[in-house]
Amino acid sequence: MKENLWQVAKKYVEVIETIEKTTDPKELRRLEEKRIELHWKFIDMLTKQGIQFKDRDHATRIAIKIANGDL
Repeated sequence: MKENLWQVAKKYVEVIETIEKTTDPKELRRLEEKRIELHWKFIDMLTKQGIQFKDRDHATRIAIKIANGDL
């Protein structure tokens, strides 16, 4: 099944939120690797759909809005 923009944004935001709550260094490393993977997947989807973003922070804010249903 091919993931859509909302699904990828949702996973990306969930990983970011989990990182913020995690204190275990090994788990943080694993989650950060997952965040990076999802970030680039999300960036690729934004680019393919012609959605412009300024930088990583802006793309993350877009992901949060999409995941929350605000966009």
